[in-house]
Parts: sequence; structure tokens; C-alpha cells
Amino acid sequence: MADTEFYVVDGDAEEIVEEEEVIIAHSDNLALYIDERELEDIARQVTQRYQDDKDARQDWEQMFEKGFELLGLKLQETSEPFEGACTAVHPLIIENAVKFQSKASQELFPPKGPVKTQIIGKGSSDKEAQAKRVKEFMNYQISEMMPEYFEEFERLLFQLPIFGSAFKKVYFDASSSRPISEFVSVDQFYVPFNSPDLKRADRYTHVIYRSGNDMQREIASDMYREC
Repeated sequence: MADTEFYVVDGDAEEIVEEEEVIIAHSDNLALYIDERELEDIARQVTQRYQDDKDARQDWEQMFEKGFELLGLKLQETSEPFEGACTAVHPLIIENAVKFQSKASQELFPPKGPVKTQIIGKGSSDKEAQAKRVKEFMNYQISEMMPEYFEEFERLLFQLPIFGSAFKKVYFDASSSRPISEFVSVDQFYVPFNSPDLKRADRYTHVIYRSGNDMQREIASDMYREC
């Protein structure tokens, strides 16, 4: 942000007041520099639009909840069609979800790592060496530096065939000073109901659950602003 000069006129006197230069780094939290009233306005808009998206898919969420009863994981007593009737559900959906998860995991996460590289255009020995370094580092990063990656990936593959959609969020975590790969369940991810895909969606919202300690730690690392 460049220096700004403005003039204060007092009778015949004219004083030049220089605004203090504020340098904002690329990775800085912009909320630390935005006016409190503007932040409140942004918060109201975000909250209202999230609520609109949630209300628009209310029927889908009710169907989503009823679908759990068909997975064969819930035991309950019933008096229909007679007292003490069996409520067991055949776990066909769960069985096939596990098969899909197993086969997809073998294909997408082989023993040598999931990252492969491809040279676009004319190749050379230097490009091939660079591609090899990139592949080896990223596979090391995913396998060793991001211990949660495989577990979150398995969760995604299990829920995908059951609910039809699943999402992954990869971001830099300031508290651990490394990238984080996080599975986002479909019931925590909201998109305008009529959006054809994420690229053409006006917005999408990830509902994040944090404990008080986690929130304070992330505020201390400037991931969030304390209000």
C-alpha cells in the first residue's frame, strides 16, 4: 500500500499530514486490516447467504437423514408391524461402499505414492529430472509430512458412493507450519442448490467445527481475528 498525502486547511495555514505506510504481505490475514464495521457487514452477508443455501436444501437434508436408516447401522425397538419386530436392515449398501473404497484406494494411492508427473510440450533431460524431483518430493510430503492424508482420503472414498458427493480441502495450516489435507463431508459443505458445479457457483460454504482451545490457538497464529 503506497503512502498517501492529504491536506488539512486551517485558515491560511496548510499542513501536510502523511499517512503511515502499511505493508501487507501476500499471506497476511486481511481481516486484521479491515475496518470493524465492514467486517460486521461481511459477516451478516455470509451468514444470511449460508442460511439461504441451507434452507434451499432442507428437503434433501431430511432425505439424507432418513438414508442412514438404510445403511444397517442403527438398532432400535419398534412395535410395527407387531411388538418386538426385527428392525435389522441388510448391510448391502455398506458392503458395496467398502468394496468401492478398497478398489479405489488401490488405484488412486499405490505403494509408490499417488503423485505422477507429466511433461507438457517438448521434453528434455533437465525437465525430466525436475519432474522426478517434484514427484518424489510431493509423494514424500503426502506420505510423511501429512500423516492425516491417507486417513482423510479413505473417509472420502467411503462416503462418496453412499452420498454421491465428497470434498477435499487442502490448505496451509499456520499452527503446524505445513499443508493440511482435510476431508469435508457433504453435510458440512453448502453450495447454492441450483449451481451446476463448483466453478460456476456464486459461493460455497464450509461449516467448520472448532473447540475453544483450537479456536484460541488459531487466533494466536493469526488464522482468525479475535472479535
